[in-house]
Amino acid sequence: MTQGVIWKQLLSFSVPMAIGLVFQQLYNTVDTVVVGRFVGKEALAAVGSTGSIVGMLVGFCAGLATGSSVTISQCYGAHNHRQLSDAVHTTIVITLILCVVMTGLGLLIVEPMLRMMGTPADVMDEARAYLTIYFAGIGGLLLYNMCAAILQAVGDARRPLYFLCFSALVNTVLDLLFVIAFGMGVEGVAYATIIAQFLSAALVLWVLSHDHAPLRHPLEPVAHLA
Repeated sequence: MTQGVIWKQLLSFSVPMAIGLVFQQLYNTVDTVVVGRFVGKEALAAVGSTGSIVGMLVGFCAGLATGSSVTISQCYGAHNHRQLSDAVHTTIVITLILCVVMTGLGLLIVEPMLRMMGTPADVMDEARAYLTIYFAGIGGLLLYNMCAAILQAVGDARRPLYFLCFSALVNTVLDLLFVIAFGMGVEGVAYATIIAQFLSAALVLWVLSHDHAPLRHPLEPVAHLA
């Protein structure tokens, strides 16, 4: 990003990140559409009532990831590979701890959150089921955002977007499979979402551990990562 026309460089880097945030929000939107079309209005209302909570979680995870990428990008720009390795490993460890904490805390506060939002009694059970499964798999959302932030910090904003687009497609296919073929209803779209999120997380983790990244080679340069 230090060479060429600045505004073009900024656009080519920032647009994939913005599109990625939109795709993460689309998980819940697709879930809502599928249950509304193939399950019923109660299921539609149940999944739709969780939209603001899901949006808050996506924004929270994206914000944490942005904060960690600042330190990583500074180390990368300074060619300080030891500090870069420390920053990457610290980010991964903190992410794993947050996965455990947020999963446990989320499962405890699912019903209180829904009650505070005034969720109708007739959709409470299905909304609780959807959100409980979502929190049980929130580790995928956290891992994807943190690992994608590491790649973005060294200038690679496109591959995380490609992985996210692929997992969004997988989410849609699994939504239809679980709901239409297996009759799983609200639980089906919730499981489809967390499977897709863990898939995108696995893909960015694979890149970090195989593409000359400090995650696998702590003291080696990461010039080939971007």
